[in-house]
Amino acid sequence: MKATWISLATSLITACMTVASPAQTTTPQPFPPPGVEWVVEEITDGSVPPEIVPDNRPLARNGLPDGRVATSKGDIAKAWYSEPTTRYRHGVLGDAVEAGALKVVNDRGETYTYRLPSSEVFEDITPRLADLDNDGRTEVITILSSVTQGASVAVFKLNGNAFIKVGQSRFIGQRNRWLNIAETGRITGSGRPEIAIVTTPHLTGVLRFYSYRNGDLQLLASAEGYSNHVNGSRELRLSKLADVDGDGRDDLAIPSLQRNELVIVGVSDSQFAVRSRVRLPARINRAIGTREVSGRTEFVLGLDNGKIYSVGLK
Repeated sequence: MKATWISLATSLITACMTVASPAQTTTPQPFPPPGVEWVVEEITDGSVPPEIVPDNRPLARNGLPDGRVATSKGDIAKAWYSEPTTRYRHGVLGDAVEAGALKVVNDRGETYTYRLPSSEVFEDITPRLADLDNDGRTEVITILSSVTQGASVAVFKLNGNAFIKVGQSRFIGQRNRWLNIAETGRITGSGRPEIAIVTTPHLTGVLRFYSYRNGDLQLLASAEGYSNHVNGSRELRLSKLADVDGDGRDDLAIPSLQRNELVIVGVSDSQFAVRSRVRLPARINRAIGTREVSGRTEFVLGLDNGKIYSVGLK
């Protein structure tokens, strides 16, 4: 059975923040183009697994109960969270067990540990690896929370024989306030990966884009009204990068705050733009995947009505 819910954005979100210059606004080009529309179809042929995007990364030994090991081909070969602790009983990820340390293995097989003070935890499941500044070395991107000030994004890397923290956003400012990292990818077209996060995804849901420059996380743009997490869930992958309009930049597909819309957003020249909004028959509650159909990218969504849908251009 086929059903279509279409609601294309016609104006630019003006709640935009930049670090180096005032907010700018322009009217984005219509997308999809005339005669093309987003179509939502239930997938009933069993071609997509119930979990949409299985996480096949190895479990971290002596780490979090279901923490996994991130891998790369750079100078940091592996990274995972370790030293489980219950000193911060927030439980936003379904239990009160967080990590007290971050471990990495370099490309020579040497292990390094960054251990947090008793006032902080890694409120996360698996770290992310990327070369954020194109210097040929790998950064580790994490969610680091203060037991009194809430969550932040923290970046680590190897520096000679030391494993150090090299950048951190501000803490939210209140305990039991969390953020979820959406994606790390080339979103602005700068040639360097940026970090997309959602601060307080269960409250106001502020989507923020950061770049890492000269040891500092710089805010590029932000807007309210997004969520990439179900409170209490262990699934953090409710977002997906894909170049949906063929302009060479990654677009971010992310749920609206109520998770009943899939919103396609982008950033260009410090401008935040909604490309499309696609109304859904229920709320997104599983990892978002993609698949190629007839040369076009479709998003694959699991909704809280228990069904799986594709969202594609027709």
